[in-house]
Amino acid sequence: MAVDPKKPRKVLVVHGVQTGTDATLEQDKAIAELIRSRLGNIPFSFDCELYRYENLNDAAQEKFQLLNKLLVQSPVGKAVSRKVIDIVGDVVISLADNSTARQIRQGLKEKILAIYNSGNPCYIVAHSLGSIYAFDVLNELIADRQYFDRSSRKTWPVQGLLTIGSPIGLAMFRVSGRDKIRNLGDGEKWLRWLNIWDHNDPVVSGNIFGKHLSTYQIAENFLTADPAQGWIIRDIAADTGKVWLIAHTAYWNSPVVGDKLVDMVTS
Repeated sequence: MAVDPKKPRKVLVVHGVQTGTDATLEQDKAIAELIRSRLGNIPFSFDCELYRYENLNDAAQEKFQLLNKLLVQSPVGKAVSRKVIDIVGDVVISLADNSTARQIRQGLKEKILAIYNSGNPCYIVAHSLGSIYAFDVLNELIADRQYFDRSSRKTWPVQGLLTIGSPIGLAMFRVSGRDKIRNLGDGEKWLRWLNIWDHNDPVVSGNIFGKHLSTYQIAENFLTADPAQGWIIRDIAADTGKVWLIAHTAYWNSPVVGDKLVDMVTS
């Protein structure tokens, strides 16, 4: 199969740490609305799809439920502890790299290849922990020599990556195998990765108090001088006007995110 540039663009959204279930997630709708708002009256054919994996996380966290019941006894306390364990559990699963994490990555890879086999150019928007899974899968695809011929974008299952609120710069996620990006090899085409972060996002900085960051290089640390690397990587600071964890969820309607995404999918 090959990508047909005349077909509608497909924007695949990968959510991050979540509470609730797959059925309650609607980040694809938020991104679709953001794209439409930034396009204005410009006619452009695209579709958004969400890769959901929260149900997989929840199933893997069943062993935490007894701890959840023991933590507190009040109804309010139980509700709070459930959410905390759900959020922390998502991160633990990713860091543990267990069967659930591998299943999440495999599901994302299959979703990307399904879009590729349909011929639609695919662009990924990955938030928070979802950016870790997207990064891993993208590099896995690049390692498969049947994809990503640098002389032909038609062989690329992913045309561009946009990460928002990504913790990929934190030491806990910079494990072996994720400490660098795979080279595309010789050729003239370039794979774009835009990483957008808010100055006050505690998930990006790793500072629980939401320390304001004036400058912070994250994705660009992956760049090397090797001409065969074949990536264009940019860190883009965005001020959503929010603070602490609210800043971490404010990307979904950020004009900066919308404009950069529109530039990526229309070029």
